[in-house]
Amino acid sequence: MNRFFSDLQLRELAAEFDRNGFLRVERALSDEQIARFNAAVDRHRQDFPDDWLELSDSFCEAPNVLPHTADFDEAIENPKTLEILRAIIGEAITFEEFAIMLRNPTANLNEVKGWHRDIIREFDRRMEIDAVSIMMYLTDVSDTDHCFAIIPESHNRLVDLDPRNVPADAGVDLTGPAGTAVIFHARAIHNARLKQDSTQRRTLQAYYSPWRDQRTNEWTEIPPRLYERHDPALPPLFYAKWNVKNIQDGVGKRPADLDPGLPMCQVIKEVQRRGRLKMGL
Repeated sequence: MNRFFSDLQLRELAAEFDRNGFLRVERALSDEQIARFNAAVDRHRQDFPDDWLELSDSFCEAPNVLPHTADFDEAIENPKTLEILRAIIGEAITFEEFAIMLRNPTANLNEVKGWHRDIIREFDRRMEIDAVSIMMYLTDVSDTDHCFAIIPESHNRLVDLDPRNVPADAGVDLTGPAGTAVIFHARAIHNARLKQDSTQRRTLQAYYSPWRDQRTNEWTEIPPRLYERHDPALPPLFYAKWNVKNIQDGVGKRPADLDPGLPMCQVIKEVQRRGRLKMGL
């Protein structure tokens, strides 16, 4: 197996992640991969419009693309970033979820949901959050573009910080050219920082966690081509959650009081609305 980092480099990266709650990885994707992923996003948006959720003026997302295309499998399994993720999480790492996210230009810069932690919105349950996310940039993210912002150390040393008490202009903006990847702890407080003159921002986002009989959400299906494949280059339990029905009680779970026949897009919108209410937004 090809290695991108030495053992010492991986230990240093894992220590940096443990300290700050995030890592910025340059050139995580090649130019050829960026071009192919962008073409695949365009193709999927045209061929499967029902997979896409229009969540605001600027934000649209496709949270369940894997059953319809294998175009993004290599992003989930990207050897360079997976090497770092294995150092952070360990060999019991499992894939949780994947989505395509688009942030379009908008004049409404106040539409974002505010500072938050992922998976579980209730402040008193923050220590239940134990997943790591990776965001891959398919477009350049400059100082004038919508960007991902994060509060360093808010996953650990500053874990008692309430997102509702974080000033709007706080945190670190993580910009970078297409091909950059940001790995962050889902417990770290973060936000989308909207900019007046932004171009469209395109990202691929995946979540991973240590193995347990529980999933972070039920929006992303893991198709047979993934969980039936035996690839010695992958961690042994990588796709082991394909049939796990125990969904963590949070923003990735369909509320029991909703109509079972309600379309997924409406379910996700309602779950996000309830999550914002719990945060007082």
